[in-house]
Amino acid sequence: MIDIHTLYLICLYFIFIISAFSFPILFFFTAPYGRHARKGWGPEMNYTLGWYIMEIPPPLIFAFVFFLGTNCSAPVPLIFLGIWSSHYFYRSVIFPYLIGRKNKLKPIAAVVTGFIFNMINGFINAYAISSLADHLTDTAWLGDPRFIIGIILMATGFSINFQSDAILRKLRKPGEKDYKIPYGGLYRWISSPNYLGEIIEWTGLALATWTLAGLSFAVFTIANLFPRAISHHRWYNEQFEEYPKDRKAIIPFIV
Repeated sequence: MIDIHTLYLICLYFIFIISAFSFPILFFFTAPYGRHARKGWGPEMNYTLGWYIMEIPPPLIFAFVFFLGTNCSAPVPLIFLGIWSSHYFYRSVIFPYLIGRKNKLKPIAAVVTGFIFNMINGFINAYAISSLADHLTDTAWLGDPRFIIGIILMATGFSINFQSDAILRKLRKPGEKDYKIPYGGLYRWISSPNYLGEIIEWTGLALATWTLAGLSFAVFTIANLFPRAISHHRWYNEQFEEYPKDRKAIIPFIV
């Protein structure tokens, strides 16, 4: 029978491997979600329910594994438990209510893959923080530049993501379904500031925890969202002749 540490290593390597495969593939293959949704991906289900199913595992599995760890009562790991739980409470409970896609459908295949990744990701990060990262047992870590900068990045990334999602939600009036060009915030410079926000946030987690699990989450986020941002940018330019020509995809003034 596989022990928990071996399972952790298997899951950790799995995340790095699928990230390495996903990054180049997603430049040529656009995942069927949102504006890129299309038929041919099997059965579908209610979008909001599918979102709940995908996003509920991270806080639940994280808390379960976290409290099995030898360092679960130390102050710094508890801070990360609070950060993780707060983020995913927003993502799993508040966010689907805000976006209000009650009548939209989501491929079940996408829900299943999201569910599996979130289970794995919640597990490895909880185990790393509460069982492996001995440097987090010392409260001196709270004054370490890696922790301070990481927390600042996390807060910045979340703020960018939250503001960008709010701008998108306000684009449509009740009953409207057509896509529109977003303006304001970082949309002044890029097409997918919400994706940039996520990348910054989880890069901050990797730095603040200084764990391989945190790094794997950041790498996976970049591998998936960077190509998607390129697809979004291309779609906007194809759909809107008036789309701002100086706007980049995900990195202001560069890409």
